[in-house]
Amino acid sequence: MELLDDCLPENDFSQRMPDQKQVFQNIKMIVKPFLNLMVSIEKKGLQNIPEKGGAILVGNHRSDMDPFIVASVVPRYISWIAAEYTERIPIFKNLIRETGVIPMDISGNVTVSSIKRLMGVLKSGELLGIFPEGHDYMVQNDFAAPMVSFHSGFAIFAYRARVPIIPFSLIPLEEEIEAMPVPTQLRQLMGLPEEVCNIPQRSNYKKVRVVFGAGLEPEEFTTRPEKEALPYIQDRIRDAMLQLQTTEGLLTNDEAKTEAITA
Repeated sequence: MELLDDCLPENDFSQRMPDQKQVFQNIKMIVKPFLNLMVSIEKKGLQNIPEKGGAILVGNHRSDMDPFIVASVVPRYISWIAAEYTERIPIFKNLIRETGVIPMDISGNVTVSSIKRLMGVLKSGELLGIFPEGHDYMVQNDFAAPMVSFHSGFAIFAYRARVPIIPFSLIPLEEEIEAMPVPTQLRQLMGLPEEVCNIPQRSNYKKVRVVFGAGLEPEEFTTRPEKEALPYIQDRIRDAMLQLQTTEGLLTNDEAKTEAITA
């Protein structure tokens, strides 16, 4: 992960956070009833999310609906990390700015302001939401496949902020695999990455279950040197997510074992 400097004021983000939280909750109040009409959403394990204090929610990412589904069942404000190119999508540009979404470069060139923002979220006692697969699962476009490899950022953030990590998994109970609603040519005009422009299909949930597992507490990894702690964190969280998916029937035991070995 390479850091790139930029010139945004350090305190601008903390000053805007109360407004962003309010906008987030207002939009959630409006959108949630419509989302519940379109999708039957079940939830399990909400007690594993701390009622207060900074924490990172880490989950699988198989649909563009995922952050909306998760936000609809979690009572607390969530500041999501998203690929920076989502700012080029007209409908999302203002939404990202006004709700505290933190855009990050998918190439790994992370700006100092992005790091300050996400660390500010955690130090302010808020939740940070991350999909460590990025868009890679949707680019792969095999919705029967297990999770793809994780990016390591969430482990670095948790280690340096000394906050718990809450694993979660979205379990599709009923879904339709349908053509992407935005044509390839329009995605190209927006300047989206080539691999995103070429995604042919998406998962449209009809019924989904969001399951939150027990958190990995900072006491379990902050006593280790960072170089040792980061792979430990990634392995523990991936194993926890695989266990959730096995328990809920998304994976068989053999598939989970194979995933754990090959990840």
